[in-house]
Amino acid sequence: MKSLIILLVLVCTSFGFGQGKFVFNKDGLSPKHTISKVDGLSKIQLFNKALKWIKATYKKPDTEMDKQIIRLTSIKENAIQADKRYFHMKYVVEISFKEGQYTFKPLEIQTKANSKYDMGWKDFNLNNGEAYFKKGKVIKKTKSYVKAIPAVLNEINARLYDFLTSE
Repeated sequence: MKSLIILLVLVCTSFGFGQGKFVFNKDGLSPKHTISKVDGLSKIQLFNKALKWIKATYKKPDTEMDKQIIRLTSIKENAIQADKRYFHMKYVVEISFKEGQYTFKPLEIQTKANSKYDMGWKDFNLNNGEAYFKKGKVIKKTKSYVKAIPAVLNEINARLYDFLTSE
C-alpha cells in the first residue's frame, strides 16, 4: 500500500511540475521519461540550443540526429561507488522536441568496473529492478546503483534544462 501511495505522489508531482525526477524502484526506472516545459522557444530553437549545450558540455559527444530528435551516448566516469570499487556508467538518452517543451528519455545504461583489467560493459535493466530489492527494501550491496544511476540522469536533465532556460 505504501508503494502505491509513493508511486501516486511521484506521478502527480511529475505532472504538476513538468520536470519530474527519475527514481529506481523494483519496477525499474520511473518515470520512463520526463517532459519539461521551456516557454518562449520553438521546436527548432530548442533543438539548436540543445546541440549547443552538447557541444559545450561534452568533449567527444556521440550523437545521432533524426527529424530533430537527438540520441546522446556518453560515459560518466566513476559514477557508482560500490564498497571500495568504482564503476563507469555509459548512458544513451533520447531528447525530442515540441513547441515549448522537450522530452528526456533514458534508453540504455551500461556499467563497467574501473579496473586495469577490461571486463567489458554490463547492461543495466531499466525496466526491472527486482534484483536490487528484497521485501520492498533496497539490498545494501546494490544501494549505490539504485541511487547513483537516477542521480546521474537527473543531473544531466537538470543541466540541459538550465541551459535551455538561460538567456
